[in-house]
Amino acid sequence: MTLAGDTSTDAAPVDGTQAALATLWKQHEQAILDRVGVLERAVAALVRGVLDEGLRAEAEREAHKLAGTLGTFGFTKGSQCAHEVELILEIPATLGPARVPLLSELLVQLRSELSATPVDRPSVAPTRRWEKPPLILLVDDDVDLTGRLAAEAVRRGMRAQVASTPEEGRERATRERPDVVLLDLTFKNGTSTAYELLAELSDWAPPVPVLVFTVRNGFTDRMAVARGGAKGFLQKSLPPSEALDQVGYVLEQARSAGTRLLAVDDDPVILDSVRAVMEPQGLEVTTLGDPMRFWDELERVSPALILLDVDMPGASGIELCRVLRNDPRWATVPVLFLTARRDPETVQEVFVAGADDYLLKPIIPAELVTRIKNRLDRSRLHQALAETDGLTGVANRRTSREALGQLTRLAGRFNQPLCLVELDLDHLKNINDRYGHAAGDGVLQRLGELLLRSFPGDDVVSRWGGEEFVVGMYGMTRWDGVQRVAELLESFRAEEFRAGDERFHVSFSAGVSQYPEDGQDVEALYHTADEALFRAKSAGRNRVLTVEQEIDTSDQVAEVDVAVVEDDELLGELLMHTLETRGCRTRWLKDGTDAVRVLCGDDRSVRPRVLLLDVDLPGLNGVAVLRRLREEGALRRTRVIMLTSRSSEDEVLKALELGAFDHVSKPFSVPVLMHKVRCAVER
Repeated sequence: MTLAGDTSTDAAPVDGTQAALATLWKQHEQAILDRVGVLERAVAALVRGVLDEGLRAEAEREAHKLAGTLGTFGFTKGSQCAHEVELILEIPATLGPARVPLLSELLVQLRSELSATPVDRPSVAPTRRWEKPPLILLVDDDVDLTGRLAAEAVRRGMRAQVASTPEEGRERATRERPDVVLLDLTFKNGTSTAYELLAELSDWAPPVPVLVFTVRNGFTDRMAVARGGAKGFLQKSLPPSEALDQVGYVLEQARSAGTRLLAVDDDPVILDSVRAVMEPQGLEVTTLGDPMRFWDELERVSPALILLDVDMPGASGIELCRVLRNDPRWATVPVLFLTARRDPETVQEVFVAGADDYLLKPIIPAELVTRIKNRLDRSRLHQALAETDGLTGVANRRTSREALGQLTRLAGRFNQPLCLVELDLDHLKNINDRYGHAAGDGVLQRLGELLLRSFPGDDVVSRWGGEEFVVGMYGMTRWDGVQRVAELLESFRAEEFRAGDERFHVSFSAGVSQYPEDGQDVEALYHTADEALFRAKSAGRNRVLTVEQEIDTSDQVAEVDVAVVEDDELLGELLMHTLETRGCRTRWLKDGTDAVRVLCGDDRSVRPRVLLLDVDLPGLNGVAVLRRLREEGALRRTRVIMLTSRSSEDEVLKALELGAFDHVSKPFSVPVLMHKVRCAVER
């Protein structure tokens, strides 16, 4: 399906859009209520013990569609309820009588929400008049949703194409390169995944900007999306207008990243000649025949290079150049003059005004191309030298502060989180003293390489001096930041450095803050991250903390974040190391009998927020320990995550019936386990 929009269409009134949505709701209301009916039938079958795989799968699909659709009509809470139902239904092994009360409550809330009049109508953003209508590719199998997004895109003067599978999306993108892609993460059919398509589009030269558009919001999803090079992570509950706002922002960013040339001359023949010569060289050429509109066009285009004529009516090119050089924002943009004058006085006046070069008319194509390319190459080199830390290759402090400020404003505009991390190498002075400054520089360089590799795309990676680095992650919460930096820490301290015949390892400490909870601007966020970093160092270094996390290193601590009951020495050490790296207060218990003594009864000495409990334990097994915790009332304050083998399905079901919060099968993925721990802490 291809939709073409009229680029001259003005923005529709807000009331008109609201009326259109109301009409659309009336058209689809019964179909949406039928979807809710499928969920109710599935829960009823679950109560009777006759829920088959076909009905479960159908209910999961309908919950998935409801989660992505309802928010558009203003039913934000209904979208959240449907998403929670989907999460429960997608794991057949956990479905049992213990899940019925929660499912029933969610469906009651969902029906109640849909019985009310939709509120929170989407606002209408003004239509942008694009020079060339950009192409938006929507890759999603939800026909209702893609239809509304495509209609909103057309209203804004864009073009839209829809693909229902990643395979179809790849085919359409190959036929006509899209300017931006909105990509769902989950598809019920198809031989390739959305992640594969994301990776392919990110590898194109230049990469195609991709916004992931999904109801899934797990840490592992966010990590995969960030590593794949996506430009953003949007929730499907966003109204189409807000989703297209972010599409517009990505388009502007992509446009800003290109090489643009602004040519100002009152002779249209010269302007057409410049365009004909330079556009085949890959430059985006904007021409202007009225010098009195120069400033407005300059702000709009943000050119990488400017061509000026000397003699023009209203304002000469020399006058424009003087004005340009008086503004710090444009003081370093290369300026070339095109002129028919050859007298020394004019040449001197051109350079005094701040020109970088001049060319004589008529234009000689080869000379114009060579002069412009040389100036652009020099400008890029000077900009890179001015913006990059010479030792590590990451951004310097001044450049990164500007980029972080932009991300902060973007987060406020789109109501998204922003994570800021301050990171310090541990004991760099000792490394310099013992192995020499060359060894210390090598450590800094390697950390810079790993940072750039771990935080690609729009993440900001910078060195603020000495051993201090600062990273900004748009769309990431504190917890997301802790997990990503902790994974980097685990990789970095496994690196082996050499100085002569000696070998050594290095770690770092990090503090994490989040916008807007920890600060409304870069300075406040940095201050909070710095406080968290101080706590991480005070707790022994080699870890990642937020300012909210409290570290108590005493042996008699009673309140802990996570207790581990596991008799496998290797696995227990891995879990403890992983949790402590992420700043958790921990306790390790190695048999079931000891766990009951420490966690229950009058002798209780440990009160964890989360308990990782192995099923197969010496003494009492994990199910018996869980039963005792339930009898003692400990499950009111402690969330239990069972660690099970893949063959212990009966134990899993029994544990869930006894009140376990969740389970993880061995062998497990550390990011998945940490995500489940996070969910248990936050519930």
